[in-house]
Amino acid sequence: MAQIYIDIHTHQHHSPEADLFGVYNNMLNSDQDLWLFQTVTAGLHPWHIAEEDPGKGLSLLEELLQDKEIVAVGECGLDKAISIPLAIQQTVFQQQIRLAKAYRKPLIIHCVRAFEEVQYALKAEQFTGKSIFHGFNKNKTLADQLLKKGFYLSFGASILTGKHDDTLVSAPLDQLFLETDDVQLDIRTLYAYMAQLKKISLEELKNTVFNNYQLVFG
Repeated sequence: MAQIYIDIHTHQHHSPEADLFGVYNNMLNSDQDLWLFQTVTAGLHPWHIAEEDPGKGLSLLEELLQDKEIVAVGECGLDKAISIPLAIQQTVFQQQIRLAKAYRKPLIIHCVRAFEEVQYALKAEQFTGKSIFHGFNKNKTLADQLLKKGFYLSFGASILTGKHDDTLVSAPLDQLFLETDDVQLDIRTLYAYMAQLKKISLEELKNTVFNNYQLVFG
């Protein structure tokens, strides 16, 4: 498995290929069923919280977490760019952190302009499991702060713009992942870019990401 391209977070259903391994995200809401796609994460995305019934879906999530196919809770988190009140988002996120603790699952975190609040919630719940900030596209200063605290960062298509070059060059490879998220993109394109930037071979990059995957997901 080490010689494959791991896509740590995707919403795309792709035809199976021998050298690709996708971690499909199932965002729970009343209109969506569970799709099994190699490996699956499940969570209540802040965009899909029902304001009139914020806890809707949590019982289903807990049921799903009993299945070994569900390798992580998420994506879940906080988003200050949407209309759902932050207090409601925080309550739902807190409950998902507790589920991740109870079932010993890592977290895939969606975070928009709420990095302090997310870290506060994790600390308040004394969450000691692994956490990945997915789709990271912020500045090097924030990246360095998160990496120093032991978080993992997952980068997507935005790295192709070159704006994260300094961050990626200096970041420890053993805390990085790559993802396609909801973009129609071949994950191998991101691996090629990263390998060139880090001045390493594709084989070394794939092996390191595989080791990261094992450490986070067990």
